Amino acid sequence: MQQTNEAPPVARALRILLGLVLIVYTVPVYFQVPARIAVGAWVVVLTFIGVYSLIHIVVSRRIVAVGPFLGAILANGLLVALYFAGASGLPILGHGKGQLAAVTFLGVSLVVAGVRAAPGCELMAVPGVLFGKHTELACLIFSPLDRLERKLRSKRGV
Repeated sequence: MQQTNEAPPVARALRILLGLVLIVYTVPVYFQVPARIAVGAWVVVLTFIGVYSLIHIVVSRRIVAVGPFLGAILANGLLVALYFAGASGLPILGHGKGQLAAVTFLGVSLVVAGVRAAPGCELMAVPGVLFGKHTELACLIFSPLDRLERKLRSKRGV
């Protein structure tokens, strides 16, 4: 029987596949944009790893009581906000840097989450690697798929 603290196999494969598609989509962009935008996007990605690491610490140490779905909305909301800020003319995030960073961060996070069989919020996969512990946040897309796959597998007795 599949352990509940790991993502089921099909969900893992979907995470990895979607992550690889996003990475393959973004890599050529890095070679087409000016170097300042490519470097700026990676600075934003590294900054977001720091931001999500802080979220990981707050959630895992229960500094602030955040429910798993509220935390998932917060985590995903930050990524969506970063993406839309990238379309603006803001000096740090704008001119496409935020959009490129958001898609890059999501792609890398999905691959890491799939490889590690991390359940829940894929955006917390990289901090999970850094801290050696999964973050207990739900994923808006993959958590329902994980539950469905576990349910179907338990009915089949696999």
